[in-house]
Amino acid sequence: MSLPLLSEPTLSDSTEHDKQSLTVMICTLASRLLGIVRSRVLTTLFGATAVADVINFTFNIPNNFRKLFAEGAMNSALIPSFSSLLAEKKDREAQKLFALLVTYQTVLFIPLTVFTYIYGKEIIAFLSDFEAEQVLLGSKLLPYFIAYLGTISLSATFTGLLQLHKRFFHAFASPLCYSIVVISGVLLTSSSFGAMSVAYATIAGGFLQASYAYLTLRREGYRFRLTFNPKGTTFAPTLKAWGFVSIGMGMQIVTQMVSYYLASTLGEGSVTAFANSLIFYQTPYGIFFNAIAAVSLPALSMAFAQNDHAALKRQSREALSKLTSLLLPSTIIIYAFRLEIISVILQGGKFTHADSIRTATVLGPYLLFMTSTASHSLLLRLGFATKRFKAMTMVQIVQNVLDMLLMVLLIKGNAGLQALSLANGISYLLSLFIILFIVKDLYTPFTDKVLFKEIGKIILANIPILIGAILYKLLAPPWYTDGSTWKNLGILIVIGLSSIFVWLTSYKRFKIDFFTILSR
Repeated sequence: MSLPLLSEPTLSDSTEHDKQSLTVMICTLASRLLGIVRSRVLTTLFGATAVADVINFTFNIPNNFRKLFAEGAMNSALIPSFSSLLAEKKDREAQKLFALLVTYQTVLFIPLTVFTYIYGKEIIAFLSDFEAEQVLLGSKLLPYFIAYLGTISLSATFTGLLQLHKRFFHAFASPLCYSIVVISGVLLTSSSFGAMSVAYATIAGGFLQASYAYLTLRREGYRFRLTFNPKGTTFAPTLKAWGFVSIGMGMQIVTQMVSYYLASTLGEGSVTAFANSLIFYQTPYGIFFNAIAAVSLPALSMAFAQNDHAALKRQSREALSKLTSLLLPSTIIIYAFRLEIISVILQGGKFTHADSIRTATVLGPYLLFMTSTASHSLLLRLGFATKRFKAMTMVQIVQNVLDMLLMVLLIKGNAGLQALSLANGISYLLSLFIILFIVKDLYTPFTDKVLFKEIGKIILANIPILIGAILYKLLAPPWYTDGSTWKNLGILIVIGLSSIFVWLTSYKRFKIDFFTILSR
């Protein structure tokens, strides 16, 4: 029996989606805040030193591969496949496909971890411009970080299915386990194990995160058992879809590795400044993009499985509008106060004010392009939801090639470390126009009068926020230069709450739709 079409949503459907988005937002906010605390702990203990550069560089290797084995490629291929099975009430086939995916992921990461243990020195030396002592430390850290990647890969499969079953709280609460273990583990053991405390805490946190997600998923009937026979399942088409998506995600990994390599050539502390800028950029981006995309991707996949094109257009419009309503004020507020935020949160111990300035400089372009980057990523998911894997992969390849070329050109043009974030934003903006052309038969924002009206209203509602930010920059003294103190933290909290108050008041006055999420 087929499910009812989604093109005529009821009020309860809209309310449910809003509540799900709010759940994801709160969990992601908690996760990102813990991520900042984790970064604060690491910068306090290791500063912007050569050791810190090695930790950040080496951890970035598996962190990049998360796009390939975890939430990026895996969920983009997995959710459409499972959506079709669940829409057709094929629960047993879905459970067998789950067992196959878990089996092959487990089998893959055991030899991969052993390989990095044996050839860790060669890998770090090839990928970086580090000295011999730094290469040695990186080779010791790498196997633990790769094993962590295995746990996160499994966790992504678990959480992807939890999202399809609308268990959004458990899907997005599981990463909190990881952060709590890493923060406490490094604080308790760094005096004894030094940089290796990060490795031990990371693998323990990843294991706990995956375990929590799996135990929750068991309630839906899924079991972790070894099975290698794909007969009678959609394993082959799912693997094919994952292969296409992985090519695009693999290009993102190459691009990120190139950016870290270029950062390692720009002087001591550059890798740490670059890594920290990504944390502060990915905090608002991750909170708000996840809140919308996590709910939209399963809904878009289900609409496509039911051949409901009206629902595809409506949900695409709503997602773009809500993304803009959240990311535009975030851009204004965080861009205006980025140096203050970084100084208050990170500056202390071995992390100096000069390090804060360098980090804020890199962060700026990321923020300015945040809305266009998120729009690109959302429309990419529209392509994945409608199983246009090959076309979306080509878009990703083009975007990443542009990114790498622009990085090199901008660095040669003396743009410095800021070249990395500037190239990223420009490449996403240019490829956004390509993806708009590809999905024009599914949804065309440029001809959507309803979307234009909503975006115009959002822009008007953000004018008070922009005026407030400009007045602050003109009148406020540099109170933050001494870094992390309780006084400065109090001032930053007051500024943050005041900014949020202006934001919400203006949105309520202009009747921005997404405000209803906060009022329900």
